[in-house]
Amino acid sequence: MITTVFLDVDNTLLDFHLCALDSIKRGFDTWGMEYNDNVFTVFNEINDGLWHRIEKGEITRNELFCIRWQLIFDRLGIDRTGPDFEKMFVANLAESAIPVEGAKDLVAYLAGKYDLYVTSNAIHRQQIVRLTAAGMYDYIKDIFTSEVIGFAKPTKEFFDECFRRIPDVKKENVIIIGDSLTADIKGGVDYGIKTCWFNFKGEKYDVRPECDYIVDRLCEVKAIL
Repeated sequence: MITTVFLDVDNTLLDFHLCALDSIKRGFDTWGMEYNDNVFTVFNEINDGLWHRIEKGEITRNELFCIRWQLIFDRLGIDRTGPDFEKMFVANLAESAIPVEGAKDLVAYLAGKYDLYVTSNAIHRQQIVRLTAAGMYDYIKDIFTSEVIGFAKPTKEFFDECFRRIPDVKKENVIIIGDSLTADIKGGVDYGIKTCWFNFKGEKYDVRPECDYIVDRLCEVKAIL
């Protein structure tokens, strides 16, 4: 019987794409730079690649912060200092809390039936601020982040620490819901907990991903839990 739900944040509860786009545009405006759609295309390509490297243990989150925007500026041919823009981008992002459609309603629904915990590879304080601004934080019992734990999803060590902090819960009582097939779903499958993939991007697939459930919209979770 499920008693506990692990929830990812970015592109699960909060729309990271819209939040990042807003943060980038604000940063470009502050620096007096001209924004165009190619900026966001390059950002997504480089950002996704770096986060996949974090999930594989190849780089740390702090290393991402040091190189992300320099790589983006270099690709775009913009002669600006990436780490300085990174600080502004992260500050802007902390103020951006655009929910995924149906997220707040789902969190309120789940909180009436289960214990909810956030599992995230993002900055701990940032996620608290953003979830509070989105009106979802009060439904969450605790937030588990790689920044505090010292290991990132999908590692066994990350989930070990989550379960250490909720010792009365067994693996068979837990399900994780998230958009990442690597961090959330593979991490959950490898650890032996149930998994629900939120297909946030509407990806097409010939072979069904290894997971217990797949939803294309958050409201569909109510038919599962």
